[in-house]
Amino acid sequence: MMMTDERKAWLRGAYLDRIIETAMHYAANHTHFADAEWEAYIVGAFEYLIELTAEDHGYLREQAGYEAWQRIRVALGEASQTAFSKLRHNNGDVIDADANFALGIGWISLLQHAADRVRTYPEGWRARIAGAKEKFGCCVVHIGCDYDQSGCRSEVERLREEVRLRSLSMCELCGESGRLRLSGFAKTVCDQHAVVMGEFREDDGRWADPWAWNDDAARIDDLLAKGRALMSEYPAETAEPRRGLDPVRPRPTQHVMDESDDPLRSTPIGMRIDEDTWNMSGREKELLIEFGWYIQDAVKGAAVKVEFLDGYVRDEVSGWRGYAAQPLTASDEEFLHGYLRGLIDDEYERMRLKQKAERNK
Repeated sequence: MMMTDERKAWLRGAYLDRIIETAMHYAANHTHFADAEWEAYIVGAFEYLIELTAEDHGYLREQAGYEAWQRIRVALGEASQTAFSKLRHNNGDVIDADANFALGIGWISLLQHAADRVRTYPEGWRARIAGAKEKFGCCVVHIGCDYDQSGCRSEVERLREEVRLRSLSMCELCGESGRLRLSGFAKTVCDQHAVVMGEFREDDGRWADPWAWNDDAARIDDLLAKGRALMSEYPAETAEPRRGLDPVRPRPTQHVMDESDDPLRSTPIGMRIDEDTWNMSGREKELLIEFGWYIQDAVKGAAVKVEFLDGYVRDEVSGWRGYAAQPLTASDEEFLHGYLRGLIDDEYERMRLKQKAERNK
């Protein structure tokens, strides 16, 4: 029998105290909400209420789960706000006061490391941390600086990649050792917090780095080792003016085919974006010039199921609003959405064909 809204309202009102008590007990002993843990905890919890039906019991379990999730979410939000406020306060000389950190507090030590490094940079670079976010298991740090300064771009990109690679071996939720895991989404977590992922994908454990998910597996396996090598090769004390480096040139207004030293063209995806840039005109060309690097990062990070791609692309493009030189119009976002989705679809098809060929060997 279908449960009516009137029945639901009556159940919640009549048994609210028991719903709240159950939720509070669970939330007091858990730092994160995981469906599998909750289902094991709540099974049979309301069956002592013999005057109720099985459908009634199921509704009470559902309501208790919602209340428990809300309490854990609020507690995590308060802990994150406190931790990141302290980070901004203690590093006000290198972190913007309005820097937004959309990631778990398990990675806060990586952000402190980034702040300590930025603090060693020359004043002329005008480098400051503008924020950071979790993107498909990686910690992506946004650093504003004067890229025209000699050595600036190479060092800042080196730091961003160092932090990103280190995050792939550190649980975002608690900071303990972890690895990238794939379910309906990607996240780097430890064994203890792996339960928050739900059911894993068949290829979980195959990829060490979602930004290189379409590279050869043998190459991916040693990416974290390379990240650790970066830390020893470029310690903080070496982050000073690199007089031997050529200054980064501003992007030209006319396309030059010999752009081998353009960092964007160092990958096949970046090369395609660059070619598309110079085949377009007007506002579309301006958008690709401005967001080429963001587009490349978004394509690399799209390690999600096809049914989640529209949401992923929408969230990525929306996140670029805060970094736009001028406000993005609805037509701007529509173009970026379509262009990014097209690149991702092509990359997925390339991967499908590659995997098919490998299976047929």
